[in-house]
Amino acid sequence: MSSRSLTMSDLLAISGYSRDQMRGLLEAMPIYASRNSQVRVAKQYTAQDLLVLRTCSQLESRYGFQRSTVAGFSDALRSVLSGPRPLSTTARLLFTFEPLNVRYVEATEAIEEGLLIPLAPIFHAVDEYLLPGHARLIWGQRELGFGPQRINSATDIQKPAAAGKPDQTRRTP
Repeated sequence: MSSRSLTMSDLLAISGYSRDQMRGLLEAMPIYASRNSQVRVAKQYTAQDLLVLRTCSQLESRYGFQRSTVAGFSDALRSVLSGPRPLSTTARLLFTFEPLNVRYVEATEAIEEGLLIPLAPIFHAVDEYLLPGHARLIWGQRELGFGPQRINSATDIQKPAAAGKPDQTRRTP
């Protein structure tokens, strides 16, 4: 992976948003609205920002959340998605509304109310964007590269010939 910095164009690519939609989302979220910026200098983002903003854009576009609701979840979402976690294809986010809360859920548990969304597609999209071709190895089934091979039966295996004696082992065609 190259060490290039992530900019607005990366946020647009991962979210599928237009520049105006992304600016509106960033301005609605306190952590991004309060960032200092310099004129004619692109703001820098992290891989965690890609995860957070991909999730937020999905909440808006796929699940129909209003932007103010997404902004209300943004700080909790950022803290839930921070830090390393064991690789889990069953990891989900549980969004509850009274009070507004986000929880990381690995196993199915008794959930009384809320929205449960899978994290694997979000992680996969960000991983594929940052490491093209490698995300398949992390989230999918690995290809081992073993081609078809002939399997020898017990009668196909030759015993080593004794010194000076011809090989008496019978072979099958």
